[in-house]
Amino acid sequence: MKNKKLYLNKSNLVLLLSTAMAASVGQVFAQATHLNIGLVDRDKVVTSYPRAQQAAEELKRQENKVHKLIEDSNKQYEESKAAHKPPAELEGLQKRLQNEIDAEVKQVQARAQVLESQLETEIDGAIKAEAATKKVDTVLMKQAVLVGGTDLTEGVIKRLTSVANAKAATK
Repeated sequence: MKNKKLYLNKSNLVLLLSTAMAASVGQVFAQATHLNIGLVDRDKVVTSYPRAQQAAEELKRQENKVHKLIEDSNKQYEESKAAHKPPAELEGLQKRLQNEIDAEVKQVQARAQVLESQLETEIDGAIKAEAATKKVDTVLMKQAVLVGGTDLTEGVIKRLTSVANAKAATK
């Protein structure tokens, strides 16, 4: 039998490295099989959370207020234009009205960010508390998991609802 030489080209090297990585990843997963994984349907949590619904309603009211301001501003500008106001006066009016609209939009955006941050903190807190109660090590989005895991969604919703009811009772 002739002595064969082993040639390592790029494709052989990639194949060799891929095989080694797959083996080591398999070992890591084999060692980590004791993890308890929880799942949460975050969309269902948000749509079931009364405070999220209240926040959405508040933002809708503020959005309607901005639309009304825009309509009123356009009407005011068109009336001034129809009254043949001088161009300089029309330009000043347009800038003033635009500044009012911009300020209102900025206020609505700031409020939206505050509400989003509060809701996210509350929801994350409820998820962590439910995970601790169920002795879950890791929580994943339910939509990202095909099979397995313990669904924590209903427990999270119950926690959030009870917190919202308690806050409403103290008002």
